[in-house]
Amino acid sequence: MRGRVGLRARTDFRVISKSGSLRSQCRGIEISSSGIVIDRGRRFRDGGLIQTLELYLPERRRPLRALARSVWVSGSQQALKFVSISDADRLSLAEHLDLQSRRGFPLN
Repeated sequence: MRGRVGLRARTDFRVISKSGSLRSQCRGIEISSSGIVIDRGRRFRDGGLIQTLELYLPERRRPLRALARSVWVSGSQQALKFVSISDADRLSLAEHLDLQSRRGFPLN
């Protein structure tokens, strides 16, 4: 996620990406309170500029939901910026970042 402001951390959790009728299972590999880098496990096909995401954080029972727009694509990885996410879900992301820091994952 180039050109971002704020803390970000390496991570690994399941993400469901939906764009129109397309639905993809992905892995969240880098996260911040403003966006996410996902790995699709295969070369990215155009899935649309705006996507609905379900983020399955390991410490949460229910997925976080966010509307996101594509920022860049490189091979199987795609960076997305959150354009709509509830305050409660954004707080959960901040708590996840804090947990990652405590687990020894460096924050950038």
